[in-house]
Amino acid sequence: MKKRLWLGVALGGLLVGLWPVLAHAAQSQSTNYSVNEVQFGAGSQLNAASPNYKAQTSLGSTAAGVTKSASYWADAGYLTPDVPFLEMKVDPANVDLGTLSSVSTSTGTATFHVRAYVDSGYVVMSMNDPPKNENGGFMTASTSPSASNAGTEQFGINLVQNLTSCATPAPANFGADPVQQPNNAYANGQAASGYNTCGLFKYVKGDTIAQTSGNGWGQTDYTISYIANIAQLTKAGSYKLTQDLVVVATY
Repeated sequence: MKKRLWLGVALGGLLVGLWPVLAHAAQSQSTNYSVNEVQFGAGSQLNAASPNYKAQTSLGSTAAGVTKSASYWADAGYLTPDVPFLEMKVDPANVDLGTLSSVSTSTGTATFHVRAYVDSGYVVMSMNDPPKNENGGFMTASTSPSASNAGTEQFGINLVQNLTSCATPAPANFGADPVQQPNNAYANGQAASGYNTCGLFKYVKGDTIAQTSGNGWGQTDYTISYIANIAQLTKAGSYKLTQDLVVVATY
């Protein structure tokens, strides 16, 4: 028995809870002297300006990267502005899961990234109901991490690489683990609990699906993996999910 399901992942992004001025990185100062962090080292300028041009400059850089202890955190290298920011970019996607069958699982993927600097962390939430039938009603979603089960009505996602060789075999090899840019010394975004295990899928409206483990200074690229299964008695018709993602700064 085959039934049509079209999953339009019209991903949208929204920033919530941006950091106030007090969250800016601290400057080096005493009672009589102060210096901006961007001026450590020889030849660095945050704003080298003329009436027509503006540039940021830095000469030399003998060390680059993050160094930290239990109480302190420093970022060495070229220019390090003290203004925090949080950015999410969603790659437009219509994930067509095609004509579903009660004997096999349909899969698909979509991608987004979150970039942050001198932040205190963030969470990414998915804010929509499961796929809705054009004739009314919603597809049953897995409310706890569950293996794909062909022949049972089921919708779910995760944000990791899925392999048929995992401890809980996925229905196909698809998806990807979060990727840190430029590397994990800077960024530390990760799939949230419930969405971070190969071969297990879940979908609950309002859930946190991704997050940082603490301060981050780089970009994390995420891949959402989708599965859909139907039963013999699943209501026929076209189903659609318009998925809105919200990234929220944490303090």
